[in-house]
Amino acid sequence: MSKKKNSIFYRVSPILFSIIGMALSHNLFFLVLPLQMKSAGLNSSQVGIAMGMFAAGSIAAGLFGSKLVNRVGHIRAFASFAATLSIVSIAHSFMDSFFVISALRVIAGFCFIASFITLESWLNVMSDSSNRGKLFSVYQIFFALGFGAAPFLMSQTGESDIRLYGVISALTAVALIIMAMSRMPQPELPGRSRAMSLKKLWGYSPSGTFSCVIAGSIGSASVSLIALYAYARGFHGPLLSVILGSYLLGGLLTQYPTGWFADRFDKRTVGAALMLVGIGSNAIIILDYFENLPTSIVVLFFLLSGGAGAAIFPLAVTQVFDHIETKEALPATSTMQILLGVGGVLGPIIAGALMTAFSEIWLYFYVIVLHVILMAFLLIRKLFIRTERLEPAQPYQMTTNPASVPPLEEYVKAEIAEPALKLLIEALKQTPKNPQALIKVTLESAKLQAEDVALQMVLKLPKYAGELTEHLVTLYPEKRLEVARSLTDFFDLHKTRINYAIVGGLKTNATDKEIFEIDRLIELRKQRLKEVGLPVE
Repeated sequence: MSKKKNSIFYRVSPILFSIIGMALSHNLFFLVLPLQMKSAGLNSSQVGIAMGMFAAGSIAAGLFGSKLVNRVGHIRAFASFAATLSIVSIAHSFMDSFFVISALRVIAGFCFIASFITLESWLNVMSDSSNRGKLFSVYQIFFALGFGAAPFLMSQTGESDIRLYGVISALTAVALIIMAMSRMPQPELPGRSRAMSLKKLWGYSPSGTFSCVIAGSIGSASVSLIALYAYARGFHGPLLSVILGSYLLGGLLTQYPTGWFADRFDKRTVGAALMLVGIGSNAIIILDYFENLPTSIVVLFFLLSGGAGAAIFPLAVTQVFDHIETKEALPATSTMQILLGVGGVLGPIIAGALMTAFSEIWLYFYVIVLHVILMAFLLIRKLFIRTERLEPAQPYQMTTNPASVPPLEEYVKAEIAEPALKLLIEALKQTPKNPQALIKVTLESAKLQAEDVALQMVLKLPKYAGELTEHLVTLYPEKRLEVARSLTDFFDLHKTRINYAIVGGLKTNATDKEIFEIDRLIELRKQRLKEVGLPVE
């Protein structure tokens, strides 16, 4: 039982169960409101604008939601957002004005997304790079269960049943109760409460940043307007329920595999593969519109289409959080939600206009274009732009008792005795255009040892550890194993992501024999830690 209680999934189970209720109410709004507005005589373009106001509220949540969390704490903030959503859902049962609905969607967007910011930042603090992909994929699976169940719930009552708004209110209250009664420790609140700057977020992960915008546009357009498409296409019964919930029901097919691959392979490659799945599945949906394909094929490709779209944002989150400090979780999550909201405002408006001007199937032409754009961006970043590599989880993931080894800060603060090496470190801090030449000149003029230089570069400049290590072993490949021996002794002082980068640099252009020896050194380090009784992950 103790092993179960130590599981990361057990520890965050209140978040996972509460998200089901939030997702159910979230999707019921998206399904009921477009049909309500359509029955009131509004066209697809107006419906798209009104539904896009949800994303406008999400932008406000990204800007101000973290401030509220920082002011009152995660539990109280979540309770306030859920209670407000309960009020909004009841208000919808009395209103059918385009302007009133639009205003309520702004409020709902703020509260839903601020709730997700609260929960997701909580998850990020309680996870690390070795399990974050799997944890977020499970989180999205729970979200998909709730989101995908909404159409079946609606089919039991009918989309015009006013009791659905009472159901939405009750579901948010259930989520509130689960979180209020949980005993999870609250994350440490950051010193700053503002969203992270876009420039800083882009600096951490351009791929993750851009993916947020595309994810928002695809998700908002698909979820907001799929009901109009499905009814125009003539779907009905259980098939209609599956189609309406396909965006996140499909996540049940893609989330965990995406998380598994993301923890082991380059996340840009995984993202590009997802986009390829999305392009193919949406193309089949377009073909069905003109050719009336068999029902089973239609359902499968709707699920694949939704799954590919639903996996983009959690993958983007893991890309960003592989690069940032724990204390930046809330500001970074806020900015990502702002970007998601920007895409979310544009998606339904553009897609709704296309559907009004041409036909409902243009929703999926629009979605395909977005998939192509993101796939091209990720592949260009992967193939042509050199960035720090974050390798998948390897055997050298380890944590040590902080009291058993000197903290990293002691090594960083220690003075460098050799003047030439000190000068090199200071020069590298200025991010020179040709660091490789700078390293070569310093080593040859001062007759320094490559392993000593490697160690100081990694200790003083951990952000560039992988890149600098690669430069060094490229200049002196015969010193690769000596450098590896000096660096692996200090793996326990660094974050796992930095160690990934170091190993990536060490293995650049290495022979199979050298790669084997580097892996052996890592295993030896693990064994030495075990022998002295230190914990190893």
